Amino acid sequence: MPRRYESSVRAEQAGENRGRLVSAAHGLFLRQGWTMTTMTQVAAAAGLARPTVYLHFNTKVDLLIACIDTSLSEIPVRDRADYQAMGNGTPPQRAATAARWLRDAYERSASIQRVLDDAAVSTPEAAQAQTRMEQRRHDEFAYACRLVLGDRLPSNALVDEVWALGSRAMWFKLAERGWSPDDWEAWFVRVVLDATHTHSAKG
Repeated sequence: MPRRYESSVRAEQAGENRGRLVSAAHGLFLRQGWTMTTMTQVAAAAGLARPTVYLHFNTKVDLLIACIDTSLSEIPVRDRADYQAMGNGTPPQRAATAARWLRDAYERSASIQRVLDDAAVSTPEAAQAQTRMEQRRHDEFAYACRLVLGDRLPSNALVDEVWALGSRAMWFKLAERGWSPDDWEAWFVRVVLDATHTHSAKG
């Protein structure tokens, strides 16, 4: 019994340490960017020894990915009720649900994901991680398009168009032009409906 208790305590402590490291790294990455943030700084900000960082994360890229994953959702995206809600209602209602879901995701995660975009320019491991995450994002857009269309299989062209329009780059470009999240959400509903109508007419 004591061994099981000690093991449970160690596991709980390890989980707490990991959470502290991710929280500290998230703040540093956003304030300082990819290049200036070091594992030593992360350890210090978390109040832990530097070797503890490497017990949980092999590389700085692994730590950044953990920050991104934490900012997105602890629940698999397709199991989330707000994601599945894209399949309910009329086409305009479904498009509005999709826009709201993506807006919420970007408000939680776009800034920390932008750090990965910056890291990918100079760090091959980060570039590989970015490629994997973009493929995953494309897959989720394909699934979301199918929900919005009412389980009709979307064309590759439609998925690509919505994926490109709903990119982080577009989110930031429009924000830099002075668009509010409400402006972006209303625009995204319009472009999704326009794209689905256009591609439905082609089909």
